[in-house]
Amino acid sequence: MRTKLLGPALALSLAAAPLLGSASAELTLGEALRLAREKNETTGIAAARVERAAAQRQQAVSLLIPGLELTGVYTRRSKEVTREVGGEEVVLSRLEALNGTATADAVLFDARAIPGIRAATRGLEAQRLESSELERTLAFEVATGFIAVLSAERLQAAAERRIEVADSSAREARLRLEAGLAARNELTRSELELATARLAATEAASLVSTLRLALGYLIGTPVDGPLVEPGPFAVLGRDAGELAARAQRDSAELAALAARTEQARQRALTPRLGFVPRLEGRGTYRVTNDAGLSGNERDWNATATLTWSLFDGGERAALAAVADAEWREATLQLEARRRRLAVDVERALADLATAEAALAQAQVQADVAAQNAEEVRERFGQGLATALEQADATVARFEADAQLARQGFAARTAQLALAQALGLWPLDAAAPPLTDPPAPERAAPAAEESR
Repeated sequence: MRTKLLGPALALSLAAAPLLGSASAELTLGEALRLAREKNETTGIAAARVERAAAQRQQAVSLLIPGLELTGVYTRRSKEVTREVGGEEVVLSRLEALNGTATADAVLFDARAIPGIRAATRGLEAQRLESSELERTLAFEVATGFIAVLSAERLQAAAERRIEVADSSAREARLRLEAGLAARNELTRSELELATARLAATEAASLVSTLRLALGYLIGTPVDGPLVEPGPFAVLGRDAGELAARAQRDSAELAALAARTEQARQRALTPRLGFVPRLEGRGTYRVTNDAGLSGNERDWNATATLTWSLFDGGERAALAAVADAEWREATLQLEARRRRLAVDVERALADLATAEAALAQAQVQADVAAQNAEEVRERFGQGLATALEQADATVARFEADAQLARQGFAARTAQLALAQALGLWPLDAAAPPLTDPPAPERAAPAAEESR
């Protein structure tokens, strides 16, 4: 029987790359998030994108910053040229000439540069928010993977307990058969249950290993040690309208989209300002040993250039139309995401309510199955129940424990989904770890805690 557990978490099962270090000691959720921030490439990608946006803004600002250029020229001629002027010999071209020039250029006025700088500034603001969202998404993937491992380990513990009961039942059934107190089909059924229990335990162990590999990939460190059960996640209200308004107000994603929209608006202004005259200034200072007839070995000049582009063949109009379309698209994307965020909050609340109800039902079912299994086991030990009844009770308890583990995982992931929709980080919704963890013998204890 293939156990259906933790479907969403299996999506985290990526091929593990060779990694250094190992989380062999106890690992808390906070430590896992710290490791992911330090070692996962997503953090570096987020930082690199911010650096690129900052460089693009600096590039836009540089258009209004004066530039200085130094030029040195050495000329070797075939011969020196001289002339006699007013009774004096004047060197027109030296055999070896040296020229040094310093040129300063400055844009004194360019209307297009202003919206360009504003657009780059909004782009930098948006990228900082987007990079933060990229890291936040990674944090929720780590939190989900962390909870998935804990839930799979609860399933593994239930499978191992099932093996213990099945093995004991098989031995007892054999003794009863040899004493002539039971039929052979009881032994056969007990041995089948034992084989099925071992298969379920193997599958559960494989799932735990797979999920640990996925978590290790996310945090950049193999996860070999035990995980510390985090405290229950807080539920920050149940009013969908209030939570949706809060999410729309505090969402970094919406703030980033708003900045992108403003960036697109500023870009749309740039081509429209192309008709405004552009004023540039240039200053030149020259030093030479080849003065010629002028006799000036040092010279300077300053110029101002006014450029007015009256007609460009329609290029500015085309660029403005493209920018307007991008602005409208960005505006619509912002509004669509704002509405989608409200839907996400309502859906997360509905999923959470469903998961909590299913968890409560699974807890009752697990308690009933555990009590029934204990009663049947006692009766079986007294010879008042058959091996078939014992096997059925064991299977029922395992299935109830597995369902409790599944619903516990579903409830916690629903809480995480709500926190993510509200713009929080995983630890913002987590209470401190429990000081007294529940006894391991109880079926899926953390599922109770997350209720």
